[in-house]
Amino acid sequence: MTQQDRERFVEKLKQTASQRAIPIDRLSCQGIPDKDGFQLTVESGGKKQVFTVSDSEAIKNPDAEIEALMNQISDNE
Repeated sequence: MTQQDRERFVEKLKQTASQRAIPIDRLSCQGIPDKDGFQLTVESGGKKQVFTVSDSEAIKNPDAEIEALMNQISDNE
């Protein structure tokens, strides 16, 4: 997964959160060296959460991956 693909994934995650009125103060991602994935850091409501997202899952089924992340973020609000 390229950096551009990750940026698109993050942008789609931001849009989904906005549509669902889930406040995200800060969102960033970075690759994990020698791993099939990246770390996604979400700051929402004063809480910071770090998720590891598989590149293959983010490419194969980004909507399902975003849905799972949205559920975890909203559960921890």
